[in-house]
Amino acid sequence: MAKLIYALIAYLPGRLGRFVDEQRERLNPEYASALAHITVLTPRPLPGPPEAMLELLRKHCSQMEPFDVSIACVATFWPSNGVVYLSFSQGADRLVALHTLLNAGELATAEPYPFVPHLTIAQDLDEAGAHAALAAVSREWSEYEGETTFRIETLCLVQQAEGHRWVNLAPIPFSSFYYASRP
Repeated sequence: MAKLIYALIAYLPGRLGRFVDEQRERLNPEYASALAHITVLTPRPLPGPPEAMLELLRKHCSQMEPFDVSIACVATFWPSNGVVYLSFSQGADRLVALHTLLNAGELATAEPYPFVPHLTIAQDLDEAGAHAALAAVSREWSEYEGETTFRIETLCLVQQAEGHRWVNLAPIPFSSFYYASRP
């Protein structure tokens, strides 16, 4: 039996989320079924039942305050890998701290690359594809007139399904409100 794979993400709101979804559908449709998001914990098996891990995640996140992030520009990880993404000008340090906090203990996993907060637009591209996608998204981004800053208040635990699809399992809110209100 194959191991179940989970990730922890933050969804993008409104017009910015739609912009990313449209770019993904146009440039990388095989991955477009996943709504625009920031990955906080990369895909991994969990060491125990999801309910136990969910409680651990909720405990950690209950101590975090919501924070704002802002998009800076379009970039690529080429030549390390064929990913084109939007980078952050604000909030990247908070995302790194959150990743470091959560990618520890029972939730820790070895990751193939150092954690760099980003919004993936296209992935698994060859060199020509990465450069073409970078140019195309850069043009679109230069014309984008919507919000570029948004608040992260909640994460979502997701489970991998068939293909490149993911299923939402549970929201995980920040701040002590959730945890303090539990019996």
